[in-house]
Amino acid sequence: MCGIAGGWFAQPAGALYAAVSTGIERIHHRGPDDHGLERTLTKPGEVVLGSARLAILDLSPAGHMPMQTPDGSLLVAYNGEITNYVEVREELRALGRTFASDGDTEVLLQGWSQWGQACLTRFEGMFAFAILDRANERLTLVRDAFGIKPLFYAFDGDELLFCSELPALLEMRTAARTLDWQTAFDYLQFGIYDNSDRSFVDGVNQLRPGHTITLDLATGTLGEAHRYWWPVIKTNRTISFDEAAEGVRERFLTSVRHNLRSDVPVGVALSGGIDSSAIASAIRHLEPDYPLKSFSFVSPGFTESEDEWIDLVADDTGATSYRVSSSGNDLMRDLDDLIRTQGEPFGSTSIYAQYRVFRLVREHGVVVTLDGQGADEAFAGYQGFPGYRLHSLIETGHLSAAKKFTDAWATWPGRSSSAAWWDAVEHLKPGPVARFLDWRRKGTSPVVDYAALHERGVRVSIPLLNRSGADRGVRLKAQLRSHLMERGLPSLLRHGDRNSMRYSIESRVPFLDRELIQYSLGLPEHYLVDPQGTSKAVFRKAMRGIVPDAVLDRRDKVGFSTPQPEWLSELRESSALASGTPSIGFLHPSAFGADGELPTEEQLGLGDGAHWRLLNLSRWVELFSVDAS
Repeated sequence: MCGIAGGWFAQPAGALYAAVSTGIERIHHRGPDDHGLERTLTKPGEVVLGSARLAILDLSPAGHMPMQTPDGSLLVAYNGEITNYVEVREELRALGRTFASDGDTEVLLQGWSQWGQACLTRFEGMFAFAILDRANERLTLVRDAFGIKPLFYAFDGDELLFCSELPALLEMRTAARTLDWQTAFDYLQFGIYDNSDRSFVDGVNQLRPGHTITLDLATGTLGEAHRYWWPVIKTNRTISFDEAAEGVRERFLTSVRHNLRSDVPVGVALSGGIDSSAIASAIRHLEPDYPLKSFSFVSPGFTESEDEWIDLVADDTGATSYRVSSSGNDLMRDLDDLIRTQGEPFGSTSIYAQYRVFRLVREHGVVVTLDGQGADEAFAGYQGFPGYRLHSLIETGHLSAAKKFTDAWATWPGRSSSAAWWDAVEHLKPGPVARFLDWRRKGTSPVVDYAALHERGVRVSIPLLNRSGADRGVRLKAQLRSHLMERGLPSLLRHGDRNSMRYSIESRVPFLDRELIQYSLGLPEHYLVDPQGTSKAVFRKAMRGIVPDAVLDRRDKVGFSTPQPEWLSELRESSALASGTPSIGFLHPSAFGADGELPTEEQLGLGDGAHWRLLNLSRWVELFSVDAS
């Protein structure tokens, strides 16, 4: 696990080496164990690759990066873990390849040398890397299938710069830092972010999940980003529910086993829900004597505290349980560091709970954690995406089954049949109508200057996910795929990556295994959400006998939840927020009230959570000296 930085300049003058050195310095927390830079002259220009290494596999100097092939034809700066590197290495050895190290970086290099970009379909795990092909004069940037590891880049024709984190890339660039109004508006108005290749800074992009992009060094031409993997949602109708559960169980346990590979201590981020509990229980199932440690956030006195569930799982697995709690005052103390850590604005105070968990992990000497992220998107968790399941049933003519499903789904806590039907109606509307009505329902905010947005060409309607006639009858699975690859999970993965790397922790996500995901999305929809409205039905079945029944039978979902209204109340009263606010060009001054006192959410008219989003955006603009006018 590492951080990477690098770039290409059309004219070699030493400035690129200095810029990349700065970038590596700024991401030292991502890789405190070893730093390296390699400069290569090209025709024209030069390429510099840099790496900050967090040693996880093969702690010896043989794992130093950037790493090159013995003949020097390929050079790579790599951030990540290929969890099935042992299996891929054996495949390469059978083809005559030899290895000088025991880590996964050399497997990546040898795989690229053997198969080219086709090697990416063989790799499981998480990664972002830059690979220089000296022989063919190409520099290729790559991001893993789900975007677990980040990669930002900026290209202006004469130079390409890239880095693992946005703040470090901003330090590498000489260009002005200006706010991307479209990204900022979508964040404030709709709470949507990390859903495209645009960042919060104009001119800086992030490589999308499952994509590559290549710079032709001979011509200085940056090609279009290319998607190398996209989940297929065609249904396997020959498999029984019990067979499906067995297949899920086998693939999940294999992924957990692979993710346990490490030469440093491994722990579990345990919220008490089904997903993280399944990981802890799977570790105990696979390794009866493993010295298991779990790390949790709890809110004493808060109605959504998960203490009892954490106790249950810790007792069942024999894990040593470590816990942390926080207050609004703690958040106020850490707010600036949290915003700097995330690098861009984010959605809620629950990200602070995760931030505190990773601080706790570091305090107890653990370097790798396993996290339950991705299970809801893989197996239809949360509330089971009822509108999409109904959409599938209705458009295939199963009206009676739709009615029965709705009635059963509504018996779960916090649900109602009317909510399910309204959700279905939303998804049955044509795209343009849905976009217009959603924007009208949210209304126009009195603090937003829509005229200024129109002048800048900013779209003011909600960005909808793509719909396809080919998704007929599998609307639930199509939505899960969109949540995995386009909107929802990408922001959650960003939160986890930045919070963990802030404390030099490698956070692994066993649910985000391509074979497991592809298997899940190939199952019939009623295996994911059953006719009784049970979310994650096939996964719950798969984990029987491994995870305590009481956990598998839970009907609520909490996670690292925080008492956000109380915390925000404390923040509003803090004099630290009265030190002045930045000018954001598409917001009227009334957005910030008087004397630093923010208006209520009702006065803002930007929906639930807008208070936090406005505070977060304005503070981020100040901390990073972004021109938001």
